[in-house]
Amino acid sequence: MQLNNKTISLMQPTYLPWLGYFNLIKKSDEFVFYTTTQLTKRSWQTRNKIKTQNGTLMLTIPVKKTASRENLTIENSKVQKEFNWQENHLKSIRQSYSKAPFFDQVYPLLSTVLSKKSDFLIEYTIPIITALLEKLDINTEIIFSKDIPYTGKKDEALISICKERNASNYLSVKGSMDYILTGENLFDENNIQLLWNDYKHPQYEQFFDSYESHLSIIDALFMLGFEKVKTII
Repeated sequence: MQLNNKTISLMQPTYLPWLGYFNLIKKSDEFVFYTTTQLTKRSWQTRNKIKTQNGTLMLTIPVKKTASRENLTIENSKVQKEFNWQENHLKSIRQSYSKAPFFDQVYPLLSTVLSKKSDFLIEYTIPIITALLEKLDINTEIIFSKDIPYTGKKDEALISICKERNASNYLSVKGSMDYILTGENLFDENNIQLLWNDYKHPQYEQFFDSYESHLSIIDALFMLGFEKVKTII
């Protein structure tokens, strides 16, 4: 099959992702939300970091154990409703960033999503990502893995998705290298160019003491605003 000169990337939807997540999407012609894969325990799929006066704080969405670990996908993961985690997260964000230059620009977006009473993890993570993509003028086509009839696992699944989407280039983060390159380079065998996204995290003015890199994107948004963050993505 002749593939188009199209670049596709794929990531699990993560909670309040870092700047590099959005850089990856911006560099792609199509981006796939990989929701049909297994939920990883204590991963960025359910948590991320913000900066507080006491150092970094991990905000975590509590997930129900509704299936055995091997059968619990991101798609079917439900949040625990016994804990008022949404208000706790919003409270921590307000305490840390209420005096930030762009607090009034960013906070309502987060509050709108996190104030909803939803059952599933992706009903919190994906709406935040897509709302931020719109604000950042990132117009990459968004697709969901559940809508792609792919086969296989790991690198075989990624290649199958590329073929189904008629893409000749697969753009990945370097952190996925061990996951993708499990032995032979099947991408070469299938005439798909494997590209590595090497986003260099910028340094910008933050609250409190020493600079902290690789926080959630909301740290940069509160401090710099959407227009400035567009330029560093």
